[in-house]
Amino acid sequence: MEFPATELVPSAASAAATGAALGEPALAPGSDLSRQSLRLLAALRRHHAASADHSIRVATVLLAMASNPASQLGAPALVVAAGLMHDLGKLFLPVSLLDAARSLTAQETTAMRAHPVTGAETLTALRFPEPVVAAARDHHERWLGGGYPLGCRGITLSPLSRAVCVADAFVAMIEPGRTYRPRLTVAQALAEVEACSGTQFDPGFAAVLVQGLGPAFQQELGLDAAPGRWQPRERDGLLLSHRLEHALGLPPCPW
Repeated sequence: MEFPATELVPSAASAAATGAALGEPALAPGSDLSRQSLRLLAALRRHHAASADHSIRVATVLLAMASNPASQLGAPALVVAAGLMHDLGKLFLPVSLLDAARSLTAQETTAMRAHPVTGAETLTALRFPEPVVAAARDHHERWLGGGYPLGCRGITLSPLSRAVCVADAFVAMIEPGRTYRPRLTVAQALAEVEACSGTQFDPGFAAVLVQGLGPAFQQELGLDAAPGRWQPRERDGLLLSHRLEHALGLPPCPW
């Protein structure tokens, strides 16, 4: 089944209007980045739970990477917001497309590849910090170029964007529910990140991930759950772990 083009490619105007549609005010100076990130994450969960699960996992991995003194990724709340918001553009895509268990048509691929720009436009309209906007826009770029949406080389990206590129790909390789490709073990995914260091990934951040993570994330990332059955632990609310809640400076989330 193919999807009508008008249903697939959101406009910049629709992205800019997302905040109003969700009842979200734009961030004002000094306002709470963490709470607005969580409200938008809740909207993404209502639309497509697997995308929200993925975003939480990416934020968890990013936070672990940020604990490396050499990473220089910024304040924990900023790092977590970048992870939680990097796939916000998928809020504009049909669930049937996000769950398609087949090769996408050219039209569908174009639509899917628009989600970084749509997410970045939405976050810009809501006045999110530039590093969070850039991470949403740039997380499918490649170190040597040839990624999307711009095809730029990784050296031109912010450190946080380069870290999100690595964390996003690593999580996608190991998490359940990816019906269109085999799921890798943590060890296999770490080996793949190492193999792609210097071509797809920033060598420095690839090294931080490969050297700093391992089987301990099997349980924390919910990798033992059956596809489509993983949920954050009940007492932690929307977020997966107290690790994130501590970074955000929040009590357990109420929903």
